[in-house]
Amino acid sequence: MPLACENIHATIGDYQRNYLYKVFIENVPEVVIARFPDALTLQKEIDIYNSKAIFPNRQTNEIKIPWSGEFFEIPGTDNSTRNADFEFFDDEPKKLYDFFMACKDLTGNEDNQASVYGVDAKFNMGVAKVSVDKETITAYRRLVGVRVYGLDASEVDKGGSDILKVKVSIRWDRNKEDYTKRGKKI
Repeated sequence: MPLACENIHATIGDYQRNYLYKVFIENVPEVVIARFPDALTLQKEIDIYNSKAIFPNRQTNEIKIPWSGEFFEIPGTDNSTRNADFEFFDDEPKKLYDFFMACKDLTGNEDNQASVYGVDAKFNMGVAKVSVDKETITAYRRLVGVRVYGLDASEVDKGGSDILKVKVSIRWDRNKEDYTKRGKKI
């Protein structure tokens, strides 16, 4: 018995590659701009430093209700992952480090261990999957209400020659699909 489609590649097309994505910072908190004036420039350049990200999942808890010897399963609360570590190459002028440190200080800093409450400390990030032509967005998720909770220390080594990376731990309130970006050029 033959396969249902004779030319799988022509029918399905190319598969998505895990390295074809782009990271965006959509807005920057005013407090960060006041402390770090290059934030708006970095907002446009952030993807050139990014080496690892995630495309967030969507998941719902189930509620099982026993009823007359059977179980009914109904959707419950949102159980999507709302945290991740993004990795970035450490740039020599330290623009990237300064930006994420300024954002991290909004969740608690070394001076007073206090955080900035509410929307003043949050920003939005976007993660786009990009087609194999490396120009067209195929899917876009907006991380809404992002806060930076940590910057991992870089391991430095006088005998090493590796590129330094910064791991940024973030949390967000929710993620939303943005269908208006699909098919747009980056």
